[in-house]
Amino acid sequence: MIGTIIGPDMEPLNDWVLRAKAGDLEAYGRLVAATQAMVYAVAVSVLRDSSLAEDAAQETYLRAFRRLADLEDPTRFAGWLRRIVITVALNMRRSRRLTLLCLDDVPEIPVLDEAEARWSQSQRLRLAGAMLTLTTEERRLCDRRYHGHWSTERLAKDAGVDAPTMRKRLQRIREKLRKEMEVAEQRGIRPEDIRSDFPARVVELLAQPQLTDVPENPVGRTLDTLRTVYADFAHTEIPEIIDFAAARSSVGDDALYLDPLELHRIDEGRILRYDLTLPLLLAVRYQGSPLRIWAAGKVYRLCQADATHLEVFHQADVLYLDERKHLDPWRMTGLVLQSINLLLPGRSVKIVPTAYPMCSQAWDLEVEDDGRWSEVLAWGVFTDKIVRHLGGDPQLHTAVGVGYGLERLAMLRYGIDDIRKIDMASVA
Repeated sequence: MIGTIIGPDMEPLNDWVLRAKAGDLEAYGRLVAATQAMVYAVAVSVLRDSSLAEDAAQETYLRAFRRLADLEDPTRFAGWLRRIVITVALNMRRSRRLTLLCLDDVPEIPVLDEAEARWSQSQRLRLAGAMLTLTTEERRLCDRRYHGHWSTERLAKDAGVDAPTMRKRLQRIREKLRKEMEVAEQRGIRPEDIRSDFPARVVELLAQPQLTDVPENPVGRTLDTLRTVYADFAHTEIPEIIDFAAARSSVGDDALYLDPLELHRIDEGRILRYDLTLPLLLAVRYQGSPLRIWAAGKVYRLCQADATHLEVFHQADVLYLDERKHLDPWRMTGLVLQSINLLLPGRSVKIVPTAYPMCSQAWDLEVEDDGRWSEVLAWGVFTDKIVRHLGGDPQLHTAVGVGYGLERLAMLRYGIDDIRKIDMASVA
């Protein structure tokens, strides 16, 4: 097909590629003329819109010219160019489905009602501390009401109650939060001492919304899609705070695989969870039936936030323990590939062997995005030591775990260029 588009004589095309790589603009113009019908046709097939396809074609040639030096084999130019136009068109299609809010539209800690549109620094910190007194269900309601902008009627329908009952629940939550804030003020508690057992920064991080509970958010939508692949796995809630000394004594020093400087420490013994794997291993035990468990939520790592990194981000973890005759790494690999094909259909992926202290074998999965590769998940076979820790017999059982980076997947799926925009984004 490519030969039909660019003509049977490949030698002139190869020569134009070499000349264009050397900076010859006339040669690049000839390449454009020879391939523009193919590029436009591919863009139309993806976008189903002729005007958008023209924009995609123009962007394709701009990107291709900037990256021409990366093309080592000139005979592969046409296929290389086709991959670029597909990527450009897919990103344009995704961007049309995404509605991003301004970063300043929603504060980190939600207001309690329309009248409380602005919070002072002192109020914001006191509210953050008060948020930590809520139950899991109360926090979910708050995240959906004040961050996801769910109506009272929608919250009621989801909870299986009528609207007046839901309004009363929301009012009780507001009163509970205000009471906590007033008590702190009356006692003269400084905002930085709002929780004597937590540093102020930890309080703020814990109070940030859990986006996996907001289905309209790209993170929540991504998790909902993942759950369809693991429909027969049971959900479990796991703690956000870990007694790290106890964890190391039970799981061992293999529990820590990142730089200790990245940990958010509460005190000498406690930390905020830096992944979901460790708290999941601490929370579940094999009791004779296969373990098929998943968990999702926020994790915390000390870093400087930028376009690709956050201090608070979201992961989903899957744990599968069963008899060896029923479970091997390739079965889990099949589920991993199925999930990525569902989230990012048609994307090029590569599996890269890697190493994690708690695994005897492990792999990263990277996804191609506009000529670059982005790691979005990892999975591995746990060591015999971990199998024993879970209550299994290493001679009989295998345990496999998968960890998904939900923000990274959401960025690729919805064409988001800055990870800091995700908590303010919604998917139409």
